Amino acid sequence: MEQLGSKTSYAEKPEKFKGSKKFVVGRFLDFKMVDSKPVVRQVEDVQKIIHEILAEGMKINESFQVVSLIEKLPPNWKEFKSYLKHKRKKMSI
Repeated sequence: MEQLGSKTSYAEKPEKFKGSKKFVVGRFLDFKMVDSKPVVRQVEDVQKIIHEILAEGMKINESFQVVSLIEKLPPNWKEFKSYLKHKRKKMSI
């Protein structure tokens, strides 16, 4: 599985780090969306990483997931990011 927007793909990581909590969380924190790839595909990749974090037994607050996803949107989505940040209605994933 290749992480879009990352310099190193998941497949290139040593086997001993795959699935480790620190590595999975690091992948989530380092993930950045890019304008050159489809946003839907990149959102799916972020959701896979979140699923891996949950599978490791860690909990992630849903509000944190939503805000993190908004922050990871590509640079060209600046206005939409601003709109989502100021939206008052509760959002969920």
